[in-house]
Amino acid sequence: MKKHPITQTDYHMHTTFSPDADHTPEAMCRQALALGLTEIAFTEHAEWHPKMPLGGLPRLAEYLAEVEACRVKFGPLGLQIYVGVELGNPHLYAKEATTLLAKNRFEVVLASLHWLDDENIHDAACFAGRDPDEVYSDYFAELGRMVMNFEFDIVAHFDRILWRGTLLGTPLEPRWLEPEIRETLAIIARYDRVLELNAAFLAREPHWRPTLVTLFRWFREEGGRRVVINSDSHRIGEIGRNRALAEQILEKAGFQLPEQLFRVRAQLEVTPT
Repeated sequence: MKKHPITQTDYHMHTTFSPDADHTPEAMCRQALALGLTEIAFTEHAEWHPKMPLGGLPRLAEYLAEVEACRVKFGPLGLQIYVGVELGNPHLYAKEATTLLAKNRFEVVLASLHWLDDENIHDAACFAGRDPDEVYSDYFAELGRMVMNFEFDIVAHFDRILWRGTLLGTPLEPRWLEPEIRETLAIIARYDRVLELNAAFLAREPHWRPTLVTLFRWFREEGGRRVVINSDSHRIGEIGRNRALAEQILEKAGFQLPEQLFRVRAQLEVTPT
């Protein structure tokens, strides 16, 4: 394992402006600098599902003011900070999500499939009474629909369903669902979305790292060009976690690092204002 990861960015971070996070933007910035990161994004949760009634992104004006204050304080120290959001199932709440994006200039927009058939994918209830392969198949199909039916930058934690299935003793065997999974990965590539390797649970046991190598290899084979490593941190001790492990997975899948790692700064430089 490399001692010094090449990844210097983290575009999936949550602060006290998300209901499940513990630390302020300023505290997160200080830790990011201490770890040698150069670009970060605060991607606070925006949800409209009735079981998680945030009603979008609460305290938005306060959030934007905090980010601007952090830019003033930490920008001169070498830390670029972006305004971001993580949209939960935005294709199912397209009107609300579109309104949120239209009224605010988010520089990083993540989309996550948090809900499947009205069950949170983090919960065992998502698999209750069902064939696990049917759940996995439905999940990847819905992920493809999300990509096709809403505009955003990064597909966040696309593998999170694997975490719950593995804990339940029913891990995904990719080859059994290869056509369905490849179709979704091809959609992600065709719509030019960035595919996130979410490093949050990579060090946990039992793990699904070989499966991730397979899925990212399929993504590359289906035309996927851009990937990103993010921590999905909700507290300062999680920032930049498992970066070296994530880099190993992408390299085994055939991606050239750091050339194929997504950079927001580079994206903004070529995007007309």
